[in-house]
Amino acid sequence: MNNSNALTRSIFKLSVVCTVALTTAFSSYASDSDRITQLEKEVQELKLRLTKIEAPQNASSNQQKSIVFTDSWKSLANWRSLKKGMSFDDVRAVLGEPEKVGASGPITNWQYPSRSEVNFYRDKVDGWTEPR
Repeated sequence: MNNSNALTRSIFKLSVVCTVALTTAFSSYASDSDRITQLEKEVQELKLRLTKIEAPQNASSNQQKSIVFTDSWKSLANWRSLKKGMSFDDVRAVLGEPEKVGASGPITNWQYPSRSEVNFYRDKVDGWTEPR
């Protein structure tokens, strides 16, 4: 019977340890789940705020897009205002129309005079070469 009692105690200890481990794990999961829910709510609120902030800027940028200077590509300041991720319209607003456009799959290349160019990947600026 001594072996039986020792086995029973071992099983009891193991079940207590398992119960504590599972309780801790479920408690942690519930805590993480609550945290994730809160973060998702905050992200949605931030998206809404961003949409409200950008709406007036989009209206003013549409007005700026109608004014395109043909020689705006000559300004180094314009080239240095480019940023990765800009759209075709953003670049057109800064530099004007390119002389030549080439495309191959997800890559598009706009060429300007003086061996300057803007490279796009999936319709977003990926890099550029200023006029020489």
